[in-house]
Amino acid sequence: MGDKFFREKVFATMLYGFRTLKKPVSVTVHPALMKQIRDQFKDTQMAPVIIGGAEMFFGLPVIEDAAKDKDYIAVG
Repeated sequence: MGDKFFREKVFATMLYGFRTLKKPVSVTVHPALMKQIRDQFKDTQMAPVIIGGAEMFFGLPVIEDAAKDKDYIAVG
């Protein structure tokens, strides 16, 4: 995922996932992309947070999967 419009691309991906799934249960992200998301969103209300020992993003638990492409993010 390029740096230009990074936040907008992540936000659009998350909204698309919420729209296409009736009951989303998690967000799967490559660890390098999740690091970039943490850095880019850290000063916003949309920033990932730790709740009960689990990292949450948009209210969903984050699953980091290094086997995926470096720009992989999906709501599942």
